[in-house]
Amino acid sequence: MKTIWKFELVPNRVQAIPIPFGGQILSVQAKAENTPLLWVLVDPEMPLRDRHIGIYTTNTAVPDDPGRYVGTFLIYDGTLEFHLFEMESPDPECDAEAG
Repeated sequence: MKTIWKFELVPNRVQAIPIPFGGQILSVQAKAENTPLLWVLVDPEMPLRDRHIGIYTTNTAVPDDPGRYVGTFLIYDGTLEFHLFEMESPDPECDAEAG
């Protein structure tokens, strides 16, 4: 049986998130306390696999191939805009961090 897991993210970072193999990213949004969250449909019986997420602010540099676009979220009453991509592997110029 599948379930939905929630992961807290660090804005404007490349990070590795341990998600069960085959997990389907559903949404990214920010909560009232300006915490970005990622929701993923998972089979909790599957082994964990690091998935690489890149989060970039509007008007900042983005890799030539940032990966698959997942969504945009706003924090601080919409004054900061972030765009989330799932990468095949981390940008070699960035260090992936566990989320």
